[in-house]
Amino acid sequence: MSNLSTSPAIPDAGAGPRIVGLGTRHSGDDEIGLALVSALSRSPGFHPRCILLESADAATVATMLLEWDRPVVLVDAADMRLAPGESRCFSDHEASVLIKTSSVSTHGLGLAEGLGIARALGYDHPVRIFGVQPFDLSPGRGLSREMEARFPLLLGALGRECSAGPLSTEPA
Repeated sequence: MSNLSTSPAIPDAGAGPRIVGLGTRHSGDDEIGLALVSALSRSPGFHPRCILLESADAATVATMLLEWDRPVVLVDAADMRLAPGESRCFSDHEASVLIKTSSVSTHGLGLAEGLGIARALGYDHPVRIFGVQPFDLSPGRGLSREMEARFPLLLGALGRECSAGPLSTEPA
């Protein structure tokens, strides 16, 4: 993964929203956001927009959103009460309803809180969340076999979401 920047400061981020992989590599399927964005970065046109925020807490997410000052797609494992391995893309306005009360976050405060902090501090760009329902969040490195099997479908869905044109604040 040396070709993908894990640094939030990218001088030329290309056209379109930032695509941010969130997660940790030590909690099973919580790695899915990092893995998907890393794989997407190898596709033409996506590399300069892809960023990994490993083990980022709510304050880090809020700070990065304010510094980037542009639309983003956040990719993360989320308990959305879907079947394991299923994904859903939604606006940050839906985040508190969908992921706040049952967050699987290993980042301290959840993603919804980080978005709330950024909004309270004046971040006014569209945010889409590409959430993936995990199979297994047990301590350990690597995705579950079931998530690995779903990976190509999830990567295709993320690519389509990130290629769909300008972000809207309305749900997809």
